[in-house]
This record gives sequence, C-alpha cells and structure tokens, in this order.
Amino acid sequence: MKAYRVFGGVLRSALEHPELEPLSRSERPDWQLEVGGGQCPDVRASFLGEELVEDGVMVRLFRSRGILRIAFDDTGTFDVFEPGDRIVWYPPDSGANLDSVRKDVLGRVMAVALHLAGYATLHGSAVEIDGGAVAFVAPKFHGKSTTAAALVDQGARLLSDDIVAITSDVVPQVVPAVPSVQLWPDVTDYVSTSGQVTDGKSSKRQVTWEGRASDPAPLMAVYVIAPAVGDETPEVGRAPLRSAPAAAALLGQGKIAGMLGTAGGAECLGRLCAIVNRVPVYRLIVPRDLDRLPELAERLFAWHSPAPSVAAPAP
Repeated sequence: MKAYRVFGGVLRSALEHPELEPLSRSERPDWQLEVGGGQCPDVRASFLGEELVEDGVMVRLFRSRGILRIAFDDTGTFDVFEPGDRIVWYPPDSGANLDSVRKDVLGRVMAVALHLAGYATLHGSAVEIDGGAVAFVAPKFHGKSTTAAALVDQGARLLSDDIVAITSDVVPQVVPAVPSVQLWPDVTDYVSTSGQVTDGKSSKRQVTWEGRASDPAPLMAVYVIAPAVGDETPEVGRAPLRSAPAAAALLGQGKIAGMLGTAGGAECLGRLCAIVNRVPVYRLIVPRDLDRLPELAERLFAWHSPAPSVAAPAP
C-alpha cells in the first residue's frame, strides 16, 4: 500500500492516487483503503438515502451495525467502518474505471469517513488568504472552482476543491484536501496564468499550483455564490445571512447531507449550526462574466487581507 497526504491526514491505500501527494516516509494512517476479496458480503442494513452522481448513475447509502455502506451503480461498494478510519472497496463483477473509482473515493466515500470522524463536509472550494480559510459553496456550474482558481492565480493558496472539510473545533478549521481544481477549458484561459494545466480524463482540465496550503487554516468566512441572472451586470457584493438561513443554505450544499437520513441529517445540521454561530456566512453576488474575475478576486482580497499598517510620521 502507498500512503498519501490528504484532508489534513494520511491515507494508506491499496489503490494508487496519482493526483495526491505521496509520502516518502512511513506515518501512521488516519484512513486505510483496502480492496475486499470476493463478493461484497451481505449485511442487514437500513437504507438512508440516495443521490444522482451523473447521468444514469446513482449512489446509495446504507447503515449497518458499525458500518456505513456506500454503493455506486458503476464503481462498486465501499464499507466505511466506524469511526471512519477503515474503508473496504468491493469492485463490481463487471470491473470499474479506476479514474471513476478514485473520484468516488476522494469524493463521497471520504466524505462519509470524515462525517463519521466528526467533520462537516460541504460541496465547495476553499482557499487560504493571509492564514485564514475562505470557502465557497453553491450548486454545480455556479463558479465555486472558478472563484477559488481566480484567487489562487492572484496569490491565495488552494485548500480544497469539491469537498470543504471543516473540523468541530471551537475555532473551525478547513483541512487541505486534493491539491488541484477541475475547470472547463474556457475558464483555464482566464485563471491558469500561474498554474500547471493538464488535460483531465473528462471534458475538464486539471490545474495545479506550486505553494498550495499544507496545514489546516481557521475558517474566516463562507460564501454562498449567487450569480447574477438575465441582463444584470451588478458590482461584486456580499450580504450577510442570519444564522437560520445560513445553516439551511450550508445544509443544502452538504456533500452527503442528502443521503444521511433523518438522524444523520440532524447531526450534520447541528455541526453546521455550530459553524454559522462562529463564522460569518455571506451571499456573494457575482456577475456571470469571466472578464470580471480580476474584479471578483480584488474585492475578496480586500475583504480578507489585513489593511497595511501606516507608519507614524517622523517627529
């Protein structure tokens, strides 16, 4: 097995992950991914919920004694054992595309493991600005990765893309995750001037930067992206959300919140309520115009970079 740095810890995996940072020395793993031999064992399990992964592909979550089982139509079944530190993958009989398996592992499967370990997981992106984490959440195609990439291209450090994993500390921390973003080809023309672009396995491209964040960062703010619609061309702006609407907005962007069932969803909501009571949540108004990404980055830096100190005049 090889070991990799991800989500602020160490993943020891029987499956290779070329997109992750490998570890050259032996460290105690926080998570271990194994490949199960033979058929996936039958267990007495209760169905919790399901989601659409992509066209025609569903994922379903089940609970058994000491296990959360997450089953994908295309890549097989993963048993995540409490408290989330051991994962066993049972490939489908027909075989599976390993790139899709890796994507599922670093997506919903790790989100389940992180949930069992007490984290809140959001579907979004996060960057570090002057030592503090700023997160962006929204539905698909709303510009989370694009916003994060625009900031990194101007000097921020990438923390995560797809999953924002937040600790339950008194001061919530965002842990660094997968060290790249997936962007549509036209977007890379605007935000990849300082990053390395490689063609992905899908229609998107992967962008990686040097100097990405390697340590957890205290969460300073969460932005719920609200792109302008129609012919509107507003200035970039933000509006604070009160606690209840903020918690509801974050729950709607939970990475696996929709699959956790009643009890798990309530647990997830409780963690998010604790976060919004400690961290401001804003509605971020952004124009749908790639040419205005520098304006968006400039405004976010102004909100989250400390004002330069002014020297006292000489006597």
